[in-house]
Amino acid sequence: CLFAFHSPACDFVKPDPRRHVQRITIHHWQLRDLLLCPENKKEVVFPYQNNVIQYCCQVRRAFYELPTFPFRQPMCSLFGSCGYLAVGGQRSELVVRDLHGNWAVTTTTGGSINNGVSIAETNGEKRLMVSNNDETIKVFSVPSMHLIDNLCLPTAVNGVTVSPDGRHMIAVGDSNEVFVFNITNSGEYVHTASLCASKDSNFSCSWSQNSDKFAVASQDGTVNVWDVRSTIPLYTLGTKQSPNAKGATRCVKFSTSGAVDLLAYTEHVSYVNIVDARNFSTQQVLRVSPSHLDYHITGMAFAPDSRSLLVGLENSVLEYPVETSARRRFPIGSLL
Repeated sequence: CLFAFHSPACDFVKPDPRRHVQRITIHHWQLRDLLLCPENKKEVVFPYQNNVIQYCCQVRRAFYELPTFPFRQPMCSLFGSCGYLAVGGQRSELVVRDLHGNWAVTTTTGGSINNGVSIAETNGEKRLMVSNNDETIKVFSVPSMHLIDNLCLPTAVNGVTVSPDGRHMIAVGDSNEVFVFNITNSGEYVHTASLCASKDSNFSCSWSQNSDKFAVASQDGTVNVWDVRSTIPLYTLGTKQSPNAKGATRCVKFSTSGAVDLLAYTEHVSYVNIVDARNFSTQQVLRVSPSHLDYHITGMAFAPDSRSLLVGLENSVLEYPVETSARRRFPIGSLL
């Protein structure tokens, strides 16, 4: 099933955002997942030059600036989860920091650009997955930083994500393939399938909160959604500006909690698409820049309670309230 921006319209978020004037630095023209809302619904994390800023949307100030990261080269990726923040650099630099304490480690992973970092809990163990341009996924235990596995793929790896139930992992990279892994009870990664749907490289992937679906964003301006039990996409979603290069999809995220059930994805510039993740039949298209200008989008994140959608630009963070009450109203006879 394929639809683009002409599907029935619906307002999932209120169209007038709260604007926070902050600068976010893009260091790689294709890697645009640079805005986090890891734990507190009112706090966001993002890179500025060679530092990482933690900003409170409620009081409108950067109340805590993480110590300067020892990167002489630009930061390319960051991720926060399980109480940790990880940042990857252009020359394999890696910094991991405890968000609730003073522990931090600085190292290099070897290889090339750390295109993506991800943190998840597997069988009670917190693990860091580092996606590298050298065609590997390096898996570390946190906080010991013991190297658990070094998974080799046939392409440069741009992103990895583990399902919330900890049973599956998907990886995407500089090909149109999506690499699917099962995670065994002993914590091993077993490659089970390589899926294809897009015509170009993939840069972002996300799991639904109940682990039954995953979505992949591609350079060709599509987002493909799979059921975890199928090798054929359930839906192929388009963008406002496709097939123009401006319509390349850069970042895709499912809502993270509650009965909101939304899927959002960004275009290279100016537009964010929000889709009903229950039936994928309706969507809302947000223009995040003036009609006469194009703004580069640096990243996007749902708040942990899914009550707001945060969109990063190079000169600001936009905070969109989600219409949660409308999303929690189900037709008579339907089940949550």
